[in-house]
Amino acid sequence: MSKTLILGAIAPIGGILRENTAVLTDGKTILDTDYKGAIPKDTEVIRAEGKYLLPAFIEMHAHGGGGADFADMTKDAFDTVMRTHLSHGVTAICPTLVASSPQKTLDFLAFCDAQVKSSPMFAGVHLEGPFLSPLMCGAQNLSNIYPATKEMTDALCEFSALLATVTAAPEIEGAEYLAKRMKERGVAMSVGHSNADAYAMQRAAAWGFDRITHLFSSTSRRAKQGSYVIGGIEECALIDERFTCELIGDGHHVSLESFLLTEKCKGHDGILLVSDAMRGAGCTGLTESYLGEIKPENRVIIEDGVAKLPDRSSFAGSVGVGDTMVAALCGRYGLPITTVSHALSAVPARLLGLEKRGKIENGYDAELILLDQSYKTERIFSKAAEYYPI
Repeated sequence: MSKTLILGAIAPIGGILRENTAVLTDGKTILDTDYKGAIPKDTEVIRAEGKYLLPAFIEMHAHGGGGADFADMTKDAFDTVMRTHLSHGVTAICPTLVASSPQKTLDFLAFCDAQVKSSPMFAGVHLEGPFLSPLMCGAQNLSNIYPATKEMTDALCEFSALLATVTAAPEIEGAEYLAKRMKERGVAMSVGHSNADAYAMQRAAAWGFDRITHLFSSTSRRAKQGSYVIGGIEECALIDERFTCELIGDGHHVSLESFLLTEKCKGHDGILLVSDAMRGAGCTGLTESYLGEIKPENRVIIEDGVAKLPDRSSFAGSVGVGDTMVAALCGRYGLPITTVSHALSAVPARLLGLEKRGKIENGYDAELILLDQSYKTERIFSKAAEYYPI
């Protein structure tokens, strides 16, 4: 098996950003993160001085990209989304479905089941609905918000091996049964698009909810109830160690101050960065697109680098992708690349049970990307790049 030796890159190794590194792989596994010997035979030497070598990104919340959406439910659309995110440094992804009718949701799972056999990037389905709060649906279509009926929960159990995460509002009808059944089947439950107060959050944690979907976006905060102020999702998420906080990393949905507050409360291991990308992600020059299926009621506008409802009352997913999130968070916000890389790779790898992914360490999978000084993806080292040539 031929080897690859990447010389001179700046890389996060052992939690420290190291310069002038020498990383040797056999194309499948990282053999040495500090190689000092002679160059082995049949080795490709890559000179990467001044560039960033990072673990490939793992995306747990993306709906689309490249003009396609997973909700289109065609192989061409599926592959287009995968290829678009791959070109920006993502080598594993959880296809995410916007709130849809129960039948559409089940059809989507059946469709993904047919695709998983051939896609090396598939990391499990994320259902962002339809079990959401009508009061906090954000850009989600209100007509596709449903209670968590026992019948629908039992139907989802048939696809539990395919599911990675279900986002739901814990205060809605049927949430307890849904959460307990999903956790029994090894499916993670995430609080999202919810108006839950602190009491509902305590119940949710007891039922097995352990994540927050895009904190600060369609998540409740403290509110006056009678003669008292009661905390909401945002306060509970920050102080309760049982919850991992998902943040949208496009540089629009979450302020620098909110990111720093979350990091201070949760630490590096408590933050998961996602794109929440919609079909316009990875495209240039778009001024409008669609959130979910291409229907008039799903039309959104794109301006100033973010998708919005036509009346500008809410963001409508993001057009961010892996490396553009790094550019926003490191380049514009000034966050350390070690922090951003950890939240884009190591944390999702842990949550998904990908034990040998997400870090540059000896024995880990050689799923790596090389970014230039402006944080653009220059090269991808992954089996996915062979399946989805760019």
